[in-house]
Amino acid sequence: MERRDWDKVSGEGVLLLDHYDEMAGMLADSFWRAGFSGPVIVLSEDACLPEGVHSLYRLAAGDSVASTFPGAVREAGERDAAQVRDYRLAHAGWTPGTGRHFNQIELPDYWEITADGTSGKVFDRNHLRGRIFYARTEASRIVSDVDWLDEAGTVRFTDHYDLQGQLYARTTFNERGERFCCSWFDDRDCERIVENYVTGDLIVSRNGVTRRYRNRTELAVATLRELGLEGQRIFYNSLSYPLFVSERLAMHPAGNVLFWQEGPRNDIPGNMQMILRGGSHTRQVLVQNAQSCQMLLSLGASGDYVRPFGFAYGFERDNAAGDDVLVCTNSDQIEALGQIVGALPNMRFHIAAVTEMSGKLMAFGSQPNVRLYPVASKATFARLFQDCDWYLDINRGSEIVSSVKRAFLNNQLILGFSNTLHRPRYVSPEHVFDDADGMVALLRGLHSSQDELRKHLGLQRAAAMTESPEAYRRLLGGR
Repeated sequence: MERRDWDKVSGEGVLLLDHYDEMAGMLADSFWRAGFSGPVIVLSEDACLPEGVHSLYRLAAGDSVASTFPGAVREAGERDAAQVRDYRLAHAGWTPGTGRHFNQIELPDYWEITADGTSGKVFDRNHLRGRIFYARTEASRIVSDVDWLDEAGTVRFTDHYDLQGQLYARTTFNERGERFCCSWFDDRDCERIVENYVTGDLIVSRNGVTRRYRNRTELAVATLRELGLEGQRIFYNSLSYPLFVSERLAMHPAGNVLFWQEGPRNDIPGNMQMILRGGSHTRQVLVQNAQSCQMLLSLGASGDYVRPFGFAYGFERDNAAGDDVLVCTNSDQIEALGQIVGALPNMRFHIAAVTEMSGKLMAFGSQPNVRLYPVASKATFARLFQDCDWYLDINRGSEIVSSVKRAFLNNQLILGFSNTLHRPRYVSPEHVFDDADGMVALLRGLHSSQDELRKHLGLQRAAAMTESPEAYRRLLGGR
């Protein structure tokens, strides 16, 4: 959404996020599934964001009208250097507007990059000079950050890239490796914002004018006012900057809404106590963790303010009540696999890994009801999530390919052991076992009864706090 278009959605409200993690993304997705077309703005320094999500810093770094900013017009020498850089990047295969792969960042002559599936390194001969970090995206090896090291191996600055491959910010460190300041650039590589981490203030140069803001809250308030969002209803997910900003702006008659996404704690946060006393612009606290909600209510939080409210998930298909069971793992430490496979000969078990499989795991391939997929491709995983109707979260290693969440979104019934669960949020307590006997008994029973399977899929969706898009639409309408 362009800045100039935001006045067209006045009345929709604003979704204000502290930072963009998985829970924040799920909240934004829920809003969009309900038809929300207002702005989604992230107040953290992260600008490596998906389409439709806007960074406060990127918004504040751009001119509100066409203007010639001092320094924006490059001198001849600067143009020549830029042309050389653009040639090198094009030669490396990078197309502007696309994410940069690990081998598409600028390097001094004769430096080289080594990389694997998790990160990369930059060497000057045998001397480590940089570390490359990848973005949280399905595309592999897209760069989000690069740490540059001095001779002693201390980080001196970090370059930050967005998903369009633009260098949007640079963090500078002192000799002790502590963050000192961060510079933000516009799309012409001009420095527009400097945030001082020691004093907390920000210097912003826009429209030919330089202004100082004492903190991030001041910058956010000024930016939202300029965008015409004063008085809009604010939906937010943190008692930090989003709350501070919402309290500084004029209140919408329906009041603001806090989506509380933290885990359970033994007290009610002070800022939430202010809300519960009625001393805030916030009128509802919607808790997106069932245990957190129970704890808040047990601590005396008023049910007039606090209630559970989950997510509108984008389920991809219905469960077909078939025979196929999926396990995703990168290790051969799969709890009670032999017992489960042997006890359910009428079910087919598909075991997939991103890596090669050990001899121990490959030996299961001799079982008539087991299929193995070592070094499985993305297409293979996609097919398995579509074709299988059961998922066993029973591997002791780390979760791969976001398998539990993908199983949930594909309406696979998920079962696991108490000591192997990777994402309890998506698993009903009735589907968590301490031994294989209970798991096998439930699998056998549900496999023979579609009605019982439907009932248990409902328990799974309830445990994950599934809401309908209509519930979100009622909320957005002030009801």
